[in-house]
Amino acid sequence: MSFMKLSMWISSLLVILASGKLIDAKRYALEDTSVVDVAIIGGGSAGTYAAINLQKMGQKIVLIEKKKHLGGHTNTHTDRSTNLTIDYGLQAFMNSSITLDYFAYLDVPLINYRGPNLTFQTVDFTTGRPVKLNASQDFSGWAAQLAKYPWLDSTWKVPQPVDPDLLLPLGDFLAKYNLTSSSFALYFSAQGLSNVLQQPTINVMKMVDPAFLYAMAGGGLIDAHNSNKEIYRKAEKKLGSNALTKTTVTAVTRPANGPVSIAVKNHSGSKLIQASKVLITIPPTLHNLDVFDLNLEELGVFTQWSYFGYHTLLLNNSGLPSGFQWINTNTSDSAYNIPSQPSASQITGTRIPGVVYVWFRSPYDMSRSEVEKAAIKAIRKIQKARNLTQTTPKVLKFKSHTPFKLSVGAECIENGFYDTLYALQGKRNTWYSGAAFIGHNSGLIWEFTQNLLPQIVAN
Repeated sequence: MSFMKLSMWISSLLVILASGKLIDAKRYALEDTSVVDVAIIGGGSAGTYAAINLQKMGQKIVLIEKKKHLGGHTNTHTDRSTNLTIDYGLQAFMNSSITLDYFAYLDVPLINYRGPNLTFQTVDFTTGRPVKLNASQDFSGWAAQLAKYPWLDSTWKVPQPVDPDLLLPLGDFLAKYNLTSSSFALYFSAQGLSNVLQQPTINVMKMVDPAFLYAMAGGGLIDAHNSNKEIYRKAEKKLGSNALTKTTVTAVTRPANGPVSIAVKNHSGSKLIQASKVLITIPPTLHNLDVFDLNLEELGVFTQWSYFGYHTLLLNNSGLPSGFQWINTNTSDSAYNIPSQPSASQITGTRIPGVVYVWFRSPYDMSRSEVEKAAIKAIRKIQKARNLTQTTPKVLKFKSHTPFKLSVGAECIENGFYDTLYALQGKRNTWYSGAAFIGHNSGLIWEFTQNLLPQIVAN
């Protein structure tokens, strides 16, 4: 560990220790105290799936979510005038038995995902002008490399010693295997990642993985009503009062010889939850876990994360013609036409005329106003270059997916970071699931969580 990292680690430790809160159970009235088998923190993909299935297994559970509704990265907008819907988060679900069973249980019909029928335009978003792109869309060479690592879709525990190829910066890896013509396609497919050619190859393989290629080949599913949030609304009904939404965790203590105590606050006041076990499904960053009584082992793991900024927006009054998808493209062939970040990676037409969907990447967190200004600027550049009427786009919906793609560098991976991360499972009556533990694919998250549940119940 470098001196700088050590200094940051010590600073983080002091902050966590200073913010740690003891919970006095005697302060809570009996009616404000509940006792459960498992408390689940985070109502996204992993947390909702765990809650539904633990409840089916006869466990007494509570699911705690700070937002108004469950859903995580899944967001759907309904246009009031047309009643048409737009998914501006998760786009599709993996076609697998676990997905089919889950949706069937919640009585949510599915159809095959076909993708939007749009005309692609490669454009330099800094000027709005078209750019000729000669990038390959052939993923066969990449798929052949993925096949060397059959464990990719099932775990982050990288076999030791780590294959050196996995630790190479992606650009070097692609050059080594004569796959540089796929650079742009991999960048575009690894939505949410910035500076993709500089990332360790394995971090990109865990985004553009076999499950992703399967979905691209027609293995994706969506809600039959074009509203991917429906599964979460049905889950809320199944869970009933066991799902606490608009609820903030204010303190967590995990004694060695007793239940986990979780203090929460919502519109009805402060409550105490005492749980035999806790399942954490939110991104395990120090910021998110600052109310937990983290110990030195946990701090030693969670201080190593880095992540990306990722935002999705819907804008109306775009002034752009319907039926197009504008893809941000660098004019430089030496950069494989990959644009620099932060920037919008694409501006996509939707089913609603005048409304566009913007995907915005950044190597760091950005404020909402910064992202909105940059997105609007890109749209106006396209308007001007195409001699379109200059409008002022208005933001309809904004969703921050930050912190996105928690990851560590090549040295940490080589030194067994993920073995250490997975070793936290079950310690201090605490379990973990979510994208940081398997990948950004709901189907894979559900499979990972399903395999974890018997261990949680048994312990």
